[in-house]
Order: sequence, then C-alpha cells, then structure tokens
Amino acid sequence: MPSFADPAQQRESRPDRVTYAALSHGRDEGSHGRDEGSHGRDEGSHGRDEGWADRGPASAGSTGAPPRSLFTMVADAAVVYRGRVLAAACLLVVVLLPWNAGIYDQLATGGFYAPGDPSTRAERLLDEEFPDAPPDVAIMLTSAPGIDGPIAARLGRELTGRIAAEPGVTSVLSYWPGGPNEASPLLRAKDGRSALIVFRLTGSEDRIQHRLNALHDRYAHDGPGVQVRFGGAPAVMRDVTERSRVDLAHGEQISAPLVFLVLLYAFGTVLAALLPVLVGVVSVVSSLALLRLAATLTDVSVFSVNLTTALGFGLAVDYSLFILRRFRDERDRGLLPAAALRRTLETAGRTVFFSGVTVALSLTAALVFPIYYLRSFAFAGIIVVVASEVAALLVLPAALMVLGDRIERGNVRLALSRLRRSGSRPSGRRRSGGHRVGASAAGRGWSALARRVMRHPVFFGGVAIFVLVLCAAPLRHLDLALADDTVLPATAEAHVVNDAMREDFVVCLSCQIPIVVPGVDARDPGSAEKLTDYATRLSALPGVARIDTVTGSFLRGERVGVVPKTAMRYVGTHRGAWLSVWQTDRSPLSESAKDLVRRLRAAPAPFGVLIGGLAPHFLDTSHSIKRSLPPAFAVVMTATFILLFLFTGSVLLPLKAMFLNTLNLAATVGLLAFVFQDGHLTGLVGDFQVSGTLEMTSPVLMFFIAFGLSMDYEIFLLARIREEYLRTGDNRDSVARGLGTTGPLITSVALALIVVMVALSASDISMIKLVGIGLTVSIVLDVTLVRAILVPAFMALAGDYNWWAPEPLRRLHARFSLREGGDEAASHAGDPGPGGPPDPGGHSDPGNRMTTKIIYRRGRGEPTRGARPPVGPAPTWHYYLRPRRRADGGPLPAMMGIRGFALDDIRVESA
Repeated sequence: MPSFADPAQQRESRPDRVTYAALSHGRDEGSHGRDEGSHGRDEGSHGRDEGWADRGPASAGSTGAPPRSLFTMVADAAVVYRGRVLAAACLLVVVLLPWNAGIYDQLATGGFYAPGDPSTRAERLLDEEFPDAPPDVAIMLTSAPGIDGPIAARLGRELTGRIAAEPGVTSVLSYWPGGPNEASPLLRAKDGRSALIVFRLTGSEDRIQHRLNALHDRYAHDGPGVQVRFGGAPAVMRDVTERSRVDLAHGEQISAPLVFLVLLYAFGTVLAALLPVLVGVVSVVSSLALLRLAATLTDVSVFSVNLTTALGFGLAVDYSLFILRRFRDERDRGLLPAAALRRTLETAGRTVFFSGVTVALSLTAALVFPIYYLRSFAFAGIIVVVASEVAALLVLPAALMVLGDRIERGNVRLALSRLRRSGSRPSGRRRSGGHRVGASAAGRGWSALARRVMRHPVFFGGVAIFVLVLCAAPLRHLDLALADDTVLPATAEAHVVNDAMREDFVVCLSCQIPIVVPGVDARDPGSAEKLTDYATRLSALPGVARIDTVTGSFLRGERVGVVPKTAMRYVGTHRGAWLSVWQTDRSPLSESAKDLVRRLRAAPAPFGVLIGGLAPHFLDTSHSIKRSLPPAFAVVMTATFILLFLFTGSVLLPLKAMFLNTLNLAATVGLLAFVFQDGHLTGLVGDFQVSGTLEMTSPVLMFFIAFGLSMDYEIFLLARIREEYLRTGDNRDSVARGLGTTGPLITSVALALIVVMVALSASDISMIKLVGIGLTVSIVLDVTLVRAILVPAFMALAGDYNWWAPEPLRRLHARFSLREGGDEAASHAGDPGPGGPPDPGGHSDPGNRMTTKIIYRRGRGEPTRGARPPVGPAPTWHYYLRPRRRADGGPLPAMMGIRGFALDDIRVESA
C-alpha cells in the first residue's frame, strides 16, 4: 500500500490526474457523521469548481470504463453547469410569463363536435348558405314591473334595432318591432316579466365567441330596473370559459400553500420543500408557452389550460419527490453530492423518464378521437410530460448541486420533535443535515401491511376486489350527455336564460331541429313538390309538433298554412333549402328527442339531407367516441404492456397492472355516476346542478389521465421490487421491501397530487369538477386498495411466475430492457461478497459485487485559507463504491477517511 501526502499538497506539487480507490463506509460508521458535515462545508466553499470530468480516452488506471449513459451525461451537465442551468431556467420563466398572459386569446373555444359528423356539417351549411338560419343566441330582458312598461318597451325596441345593425348578426327575431322584422308575441314570457331578442351569429366558433364578447360588453346589464342577460349555446360556452379562468386562479391560491405543507411534511426542511415548487413553476410556465405555440399550428381547446396547470405542477412535484428521496438515500450511503446525483439519475432518473413516457402515451391515445376538445389534452399531456421531465431531470439536479448540504438546514420535523421532548435529542442515526437514516416508521408499516396481506392473499385480495366492483355498480345505469348550460352553476347568466327559455316561454327555441337539404332549388316546381311531400310525411311522425319550410307549414301529416311571408329565409344563397322541425318535448336532449332524431334519419328522403341540432349532435358525438374507444384503448394497453415488459422482463406483471388499473378506473367512474348523475354527496364535493347525466367527454378524458398516473406509480413500485428481487431472489420479501421503500413516498406523492387537484375539484363548472374529483378518487383508490392490498396479494399468489416470460421474450428483454440502473442497481444494495482489489474500470471483480466508477473533479487545485488557487490542469478524483467489509467480516484497511470514504489506495496517472 503506497503512502501519500495530504491531497491538497499532492495536487499543488503534481497537477496530474490522481485516482483514489475508495470504499463506502456504509451506515454503520456513524463516527464519520460530524466529519462528513465538515466536508460538506468544504464542498460548499468549492462549489463553483466542482464538476464531473470524463476527459478523453481513459488512461491505464481507468481502462475498460463503461460508456456514459444519457442520464449520466445529464448529471454531468447539471454539476458542471449548475449555475448556468438555474440562471437559464429563471430567465426562461421571466421571459415566458408575459407570453403566457395572452394564452386565452390564442386558444379555441368549443371543440365538442367532430368536424366530419353529419350534424356538424349541417350547422356549417346553415352558417354558410342560409342567412336566416335558426337563431342560436338569445338576449332576455327582464323587468319586475312588467316587460310592457314604458322603460322596458323603449329599451327593447332600441336594443332590437342595434342588434339587427351589428355585423355578423342574422335571423333577428324580437318581441318588439325593429328593423325589417315584425314583433313576435311568442317571445314573451308566460308571467309577462321577460321577453326575448333572438338572433344568429355566423362564422367559426372562435369568431362567434369574439363577437359575442363584444356584444355582451356593450349591452349586458344586471342592475336595477331592467336586466339584460345573454343565453344560448354560444353564451354558455362564453360563461364556461370565463369561469374556468376564475377557477384556475382561485384553485392555485388554495392548492399552492397546501402543496408546500405536504412537501414540508415529506422532507422536513424548507429548502427541500421549495425545490419541487421551483420545478413545478418551471414546468407549468414552459408548458403553457408550448401550448400557446401549439395553438398556432392546430386547434387547442381553452379548457386544456386548467388541466395543463394542475397536471404540470402535479407531475413536477411527483418526479421531484422521487428524485429527491433517492438522492437522500444515496447521500446516506456515503456518496459525495455529485456522485449521489449521478447515481440518482442513473436509477430514479431513468425510472422517472420512462414513467413519464407511460403517462404521455396514455394521453396520446386521445389523438385517436376526432373531437379536438379531447385531442387538445393529448397535445397538452405530451407538452406537460416533456416540460416536467426536463425540469425534474435538469433544473432540480442543478439546484441540488448549488444548495449542497444546505438543503438539510432548517429541519422542521427535528425542531418540533425537540420541542415535544423538551430539547432532548431524538434517537436514531442522522446525517449531517438531520435527515434520519434507516427505514422510517411509515416504511416499516407498509412492509408489515404487505407481509400481512401476503399471508392471506385470497382473503385480502377478494375483499379489495369486492369493494371496487361495488363502487363500479352505478355504471349499469350510466347516462351520458353533451355539455350544456347545466354544467354551469344555477346562478350563471347563461344558465338562468336557458332555464327561462325552456320553462317560461311558449316556444322552446333550443328544441328546434333543422334539416338541411343542400343543392336543391326549392323554386323549381318539381323540387318544391318533393319537398312538400317530404315535409308532410315527417310531420306525421310521433314527437313532431310542426314543420315549417319554404313551401308552407305542416302539422300531423297535413299542410296547415300557406307559404309564409318569410319563406325566403328557408332558401339558401346558392340553392338549397332547410326545414324547421319543432318537437313536442321541451327538453332538447331527452330520450324522446333522441328517438325523434332516429326516426327523422330513418325516414326516406327524396334528397340527401343533413340534420342539425342538439340531439343529433349528441348522437353523432357519442357514435364518434364509441367508434374511437377501441383503437384508443389498444394504443394505451399496447404501449403499457411493451414498456412494463421492457422494464420488468415479465409477461404477467404488465397484464396484472392493466387489469387492476382498469378495475380501479371502472370503480372511479361508477362513483362519479353515483355523485354527479344521481346527486348523492353533493354537500361533500360542492354545489352543482344534478342533471341526471354525465357529460360524455369528461369520463373519457379522466380515464386516460388516471390510467397514466396509475402506471406512473406502478413503474416506481415495480422498479424497487425488481431491484430487491434481483438482489435476494425472494419474491415475497422483495414485495414487502419494495413496498416499504416506495409506500411512504407514493403516499406523499399521492397527497401532493390530490392537493393539486383541488384546483379542478373546486371549480364551479361541473365537467371540470368531475375530472378533478375523479382523479382524486382514482388516486385514493389506487394507493389504498391497489398498491397496498391487490399488488402484494397478486404477487404473493403468482410467486416466481411474476417474473416469467417465454424464452424468445426473455432474449428480447435482455437486449432492449429498460432497467433502473441496470443490474448494478440490484447489486448496489446487496451484501458484500469477498473482498478484492478495486477495479479501476468500475466493473465487477471476481467474487465481489459490481463497483461504480465516479469521477469527481475539484477544480484548479484546492486553495488553502487566504491563498489563491494555482493555475494549472484540473486534477480529477476517481471514487469507487465498494463493500464496507471483507467477506470474513473484518474491516478493510484504511489509511484515512475523507467525506465518508475510507481510502486504501492511490495511483497517480499522467494528466
């Protein structure tokens, strides 16, 4: 064993590359704790000079070193350029905040209908070819003394004239005369306190919203005397958009401090709790900027902003928690900060990356749907995952290197513990920062629960499955519907007007079903005769109150009126005609309305026809979703199976994960139907209007998000279980240890995600509230029933078959596997084998576990107090993770201890 001088003197005298073969002292050398703390301060003093070095070809002492992986290079960059990375992240946030301020103006509204659906094409033709198509916007004037009073009458006539003169406004009908139109007494409420002005706004959904916003700002009034309020489908969309902005701001104000408290509970120190918040801010700001950029290339729904914010912050916190916990574990093993970071990213960082890929693939399945409202969340999901992973894998490591051991200062839990014990020091070994070393009480509780479940897997698994099936029971009477004014609070402006139009007026304008006959010249006698015969037959169908068209009015199979004065409103500018079908049911989305649409479509027509309206939209949209669900599920299930197989090498575990996650989500949707459709527990989840239905796109969206999050937990759990299984070969012990290691962390992550979902759950819009509460319920069921009970029960019953795969697939896995740190991860935690000389290349030596080669660069010499660092080549220290004891139980020979390492050899190489 060669002797050596002090490392600082050696570097000053010989600026060559110096290689140390180092041995980790492990957890049982508590005597080094104070020494490690002093070295932490020393490391902080040289923080600007630390870095990773892997310069050129390895010399004799380091031949055979394995190539650096992507995660190793990311760790190197985070260490070497930590200041630049943090500065760039802060600058990016500052630059993007003004850009994000205008995101709502760039995103699209609506998007709930597929462009190729017949009902959507019918509405588009009405906009393009028929200036006097059915009105879709209503202005309701309300006066307590009566709508016929002098003030209300004068305001009504004046407002009718102004609306008729507005650009983009057609089909104006009013209770008061104005412009070329006569007064319509049918637009007066039954109680005489309200009357309507109805009209149609033409153009795309975004143009309609811009025009409606301008009209609302100009004419809406909610003061004393006469109230002027807007209703109709475009007004509903306007109110939903405006309330989603308010909900987003309020939700962030509620969830942000709660998330910080959860993080403070999880890590105990203020700085450690602030790091996930930093990552979340970078992730959300970047995601919103990329979402606005995507909106310049394709239609992106404005509602994706709420989910982007909640999911982006949730995933950033999720990934940060896993990386921070692994970093602390590696520091507890005696690794230097930079070495611990490299090890963290090679293990937990790799898992974070592939779990993010799983979440992104789950949301990518929404691209299969032709409805751009759902497709928007696929774009948003991909953007959020990418931004969250970049922030967690680059910004967080850089922040860890800048803070160093300062991250452990200000331990709140330790302070509270000392306060409770009157200043007595709590038992247990601690790191320099006060972080308790060893398994936590929560981890031991999770392991004990797993062992108890595995002793009686059939009983516990059967009870858990019974509970999930019971929760899924309401799916038997699931009733879906389109988003309408009922998703708004009862006091919302558009909701009040639409309710009044359904209940207080003789004519239900939203109950009108337009039938478009494109390309037909209704002024031709032959075509007019065919159109009359078609309208006569349709008027005899059950559920039809009356039909109006260019050739007259029809009732119960007979013509009851001559050609109306406004007959030309039923004729298109480039030929074509349309028929107005008035239904007897006053609910546009009732079962009888849907049955009427089916009868209208089944009736023989002399021309090609397209049917519009709310009920046809519902039927077409539900058909589009049902048609797209199988390929969407196929995408999710295939991607999940492939990723989990490559991660575990098992065929059974991916199938188990997909089955349990699907069962969990079925239970979640069943509980949502119990609450939102049936109206139970409204006092617990918040006030909303119970319509007896569920908005159809929300459960679909929630399913894919929740499935991705569930697979996220699955990968983190299986990674640790597999690591233990490779180390011990004991299936049950591996499950217990893996669950004990990840259980507390998954609980903290789940709690943080639940708090983040408060931003959605507290929304006044029931379809957004449904997604937030659904994700919350899914996370709770996943952590309590699936992870804690069903996973250990299943894996206990399957035994070693958990890890089985056919021989061809085993060879495929051996070539393309996605392991957390490779086999080295398993060896890293294992018991040491017989000792041997350190292998400088970082490979396994005979009879011993694999070593980890770590290159640690101290900069341009190590300065002494008051002396300037000498200028010269930067020496590099090579550390190797080695067993702390020999096979015979005796300690390894050590000449000195430094930063938690016992050094037993020095070899000097040429620089």
